[in-house]
Amino acid sequence: MRRLAADLIALALLLAAVPLWLGLAYAGHRSAAYDVEALPVMLPTTGLHDLEPLVDRPSSFRWTNGNATVAPANPGGPLSLRLSLSSGLDSATPLELAVVGTSYRFVVLPGLHSYALLLPAQPGERVRLALRSPTVDLDGRPLGVVVQRLFIAGDGPAPPLLLGALLLATAGVYGLLRRAGLPLLVAAGAVMALQAGVSLWQAAGTWRYGLLTPLLTIGGAGALGALAIERIWPLSTTAPADPLAQPFTRRDWLALGGLLLMALALCLPWLGAPDPVGDLELSARRMGFLMRGGIAEAFTYGADYMPFRLALLRLLAPLVPLLGGAYYEPLPAVTRAIIKLPSLAALLVTVGLIYHWARRYGGTGRAALLAGVYAVAPPVWLNVAWWGQVDVLLALPMTAAVALLDRRGGVVSWLCWAAGLMIKPQAIILAPLLYGATLRRYGPRGLAVGGFAALGLMALACAPFVLAGQGPGLYQAAVGSVGRFPQVTNRAYNLWWLIAGDQAISDLTEWAGVSYRSIGLLLVGAVALLVLLAVLRDPSGPTRAAGAATLALAFFALPTQIHERYAFFALPFLLLAAAADLRLLLPYAALVVASTINILGAIRGFAPALTGAIRASGLPEAVAWTSLTLLALMLAYLWLRATRHSVPSWRPTATLSLRRRPPPPLPPVGKGDQP
Repeated sequence: MRRLAADLIALALLLAAVPLWLGLAYAGHRSAAYDVEALPVMLPTTGLHDLEPLVDRPSSFRWTNGNATVAPANPGGPLSLRLSLSSGLDSATPLELAVVGTSYRFVVLPGLHSYALLLPAQPGERVRLALRSPTVDLDGRPLGVVVQRLFIAGDGPAPPLLLGALLLATAGVYGLLRRAGLPLLVAAGAVMALQAGVSLWQAAGTWRYGLLTPLLTIGGAGALGALAIERIWPLSTTAPADPLAQPFTRRDWLALGGLLLMALALCLPWLGAPDPVGDLELSARRMGFLMRGGIAEAFTYGADYMPFRLALLRLLAPLVPLLGGAYYEPLPAVTRAIIKLPSLAALLVTVGLIYHWARRYGGTGRAALLAGVYAVAPPVWLNVAWWGQVDVLLALPMTAAVALLDRRGGVVSWLCWAAGLMIKPQAIILAPLLYGATLRRYGPRGLAVGGFAALGLMALACAPFVLAGQGPGLYQAAVGSVGRFPQVTNRAYNLWWLIAGDQAISDLTEWAGVSYRSIGLLLVGAVALLVLLAVLRDPSGPTRAAGAATLALAFFALPTQIHERYAFFALPFLLLAAAADLRLLLPYAALVVASTINILGAIRGFAPALTGAIRASGLPEAVAWTSLTLLALMLAYLWLRATRHSVPSWRPTATLSLRRRPPPPLPPVGKGDQP
């Protein structure tokens, strides 16, 4: 009880410090100005048409569609707002501007004018301004009013939602660190450092990102959730570790060498070929910018490249002039080959990783079969050698994150996952699986160590770009991946293809008051919850692999905006799971065929005759139904396996202390017992 009292006092003091830290951060006057050319993550909008140039000055404007929203960052307290607006017509247009708590009605005149308003304090880190007006149809577009510039200022306290998020993170992180075994003063010092970091972040002007409330909420809820989950599924001392790696024989080395040569033989003839879409030209141009100005030009003219991908391009860039290549169109074959080298290397390493994993569960023949069918799968070598995409490069750290959870208390997995995020944000799909499997196998301590290791790696990767003034571009590359292609499907034959087909329908279209985008995200969230529950029951390697394959299939089949090639991500996970159950080669084969049809049917540059034939047939719908069926089958398989292999738990004596107690010693092994 004395320990509990000390923890409660420390937590109360930390919670009381939250408003003090935010008070320091929000002292003084804050303001932000936005043109309509601002990056979408810096000024989120809906209901605005494309940019158009002003004829009398070097600037741009955007029309509203009559019901638009603009969400600038919230400087805190009562707000001063100035909008540069025009009716865009010869006559005035009535406008209603609505925010939480009030609305304003006024008339927007022809010509650009500045309209000043005083707004009440808003709850969130962003101020949602709704602009509603009558419209005029012109060239098939409903036109409301013209928006050109926005200025917002305030000098009040922090938004209430940010205060609540920091309180939640304080309670959750402190509880997790104490449960992980850290001494009271160390845990309290770490939480105070978190609070100070939040205060410095906001005081430095980066409140304009509007970033902290969701991050702190997720972190705090995840930490408190871990404490609650541990009461239901305590750390298991009897959970079987993944089988030990088998020493390679001469036959293994010969088999693996043959597989790598086969992979090279498939890819090398295509390395110099132009890709069918033109993405290689974008990568080569980015190389040129990086050679010219370093990371200060990492996001010149906009880019969606993450730090590790940019670092690879910068490292390879000097090879281009050295080997007689060029950074700009028309690209010579040598430039295209250089850009594809990282993905080719990742393919070879992934083949070796699958072989090594499968060798734990069987002999040389099984390992060679599983690694070989990955190397020869058309979605794999097309992606690497012909298209020059980075999906195979991303699949390597994602596959390693699932396969290496038993290394270094799970830290290696978390570092691999963080490396994947620094290549492309799609690696986020593994977050619930790593969270559940780490918590179940290593407890709160493993979750805390792994999570902080991942955050540290991501901070190190992002720091050079932030220091070089590329923070907004990096933020756009990371967070802007949701909303970059606001259509129900970006040529993926999935759930939304069955609904919309090849029609360009916005994923903000609503059904029963909920947007298609939200419906897709909710469906993915439901699958993620089921996968989390499964790995909590059984965190063993085959179940983790099956869970990862299920998440990857859900990522392809259920959300909006998905590209045609994203079914690929499930392939390596299915092979990891098939190492323990060869029946999973059947869904693997079905997904390879479906994914190949989707790529050839969506991208005309590969085989134009096949593209026309596929689109004219019922194959797109068949592929969509196949992906949904495979997802349902993998969910059922995952739950059956998790139930059959459910791991017993060691449940400690009931205690209110946040301090972790060691598990009881294992009983001695008798003569007739198996060690």
